[in-house]
Amino acid sequence: MALWLLSCSSSESTESQIEEEAAFVDQGISKYADQNPYNDVWFQAFWWDSFNDSKLEAYPSFYAFLEDQIVALSNAHIDGIWLPPSSEGEGMGYHPRKLFDFNSFHGSRTALESLLSNMKSRKIHGMADLVINHRVGTHTWNDFTEPAWSCDAICIDDEGFTNPDAFGLVPCGDLDEGEGWGGARDLNHKSEEVQLGIKTYLEQLKALGFDSWRYDFVKGFPAKYVGEYNASTPYYLSVGEYWDGNANALRSWVDQTSETLSENETPTAAAFDFALKYKLAEAVVQKKYSVLSSNPSLAGIAGYGEKSITFLDNHDTGCINRNDCDNVFSKNTIELIQGYAYLLTHPGIPMVWGYHYFFSDSFGSLQKEINALIAIRKDFGIHANSNIAVLEAKDGASGYYVAQIDQNLMLKIGSGAYAPGSSWKEERKTAAYTIWSR
Repeated sequence: MALWLLSCSSSESTESQIEEEAAFVDQGISKYADQNPYNDVWFQAFWWDSFNDSKLEAYPSFYAFLEDQIVALSNAHIDGIWLPPSSEGEGMGYHPRKLFDFNSFHGSRTALESLLSNMKSRKIHGMADLVINHRVGTHTWNDFTEPAWSCDAICIDDEGFTNPDAFGLVPCGDLDEGEGWGGARDLNHKSEEVQLGIKTYLEQLKALGFDSWRYDFVKGFPAKYVGEYNASTPYYLSVGEYWDGNANALRSWVDQTSETLSENETPTAAAFDFALKYKLAEAVVQKKYSVLSSNPSLAGIAGYGEKSITFLDNHDTGCINRNDCDNVFSKNTIELIQGYAYLLTHPGIPMVWGYHYFFSDSFGSLQKEINALIAIRKDFGIHANSNIAVLEAKDGASGYYVAQIDQNLMLKIGSGAYAPGSSWKEERKTAAYTIWSR
């Protein structure tokens, strides 16, 4: 049975709550399920320290909590779920210790396999979080186990070589080819040992039930390695965390993932659309709707909608259970609804954040609107490469943004009044947005 996480208002009776729970029906596999990622809506299931969040204390593990939500997420037509790093490591797993050990703070290997099996039975894809830029040692700074790698696996300019407090294996690999990461050993991707180990890792993740990849901190190593690893194992969707607000920088990284180390061509990876995240926050929160007029995003570049994973916040930017981030989109429900109204009616492959969906709004209006917007996206066939025509954008507290999507849908976000032509009928109207269809 799915957990009812969003509390009711004090005016609602116990009887109405019981009726609402009784009305929950398993609708089976989504009628929109297919094998085309360009039609998808994805879901990031976790937030920072979600594995020990007190809100989930009734569950034996984070995996168990999430498995209890699969029916509801399937009912909402979610196509894929991004899970946290599955290897044993520090805390959330972003400093992995044992890549081949799938017992983590999020739950046991058995619980992970059960979750992925349940997802697969609903035709929901599973995205593994690949932290392959760096690792930490098992007992010392540099002693790697499961798999055990030699000194050549660690870049020679890593802190493990330069810090006088380091102890254990002395790094002897090549110079780091990307940005360094303090606090963990930067891996030498020129090493055949590392390459083979990561390819084996992908095979093991596939055997667990994953079919999609999210590459963490891809500024830490050249994009050609993403191409190499993608080419080694069949996958459904691949996306890199190239954290940059410049849409052209995102496009350049995507293009560079098109080749393997032997210069063979391979399909390019997608990228998280940080450019859109920042511009959309400027429009919605600062009421500068005109910044959206030129589609300032990776998704707005012709031919790159299918390479853009659009989102508002994630475990890093959402500022949940952490005080070291300053990139939050908004914590205002109306503004969050406006943000999702844009994402779920526009090009790109949208990613809903689990914390927003489960916990950000205790009255349930945000989850309700996300579900309604996903249904509209699916019903009207909006996809990653849909066409957008910005009709008008007006700044200020009474401003708005209006765009036509393909030929049959129109969206307005913002409080200002706007009247479409007589051929348009109101599809859905809320305090945050209005959608018309024809």
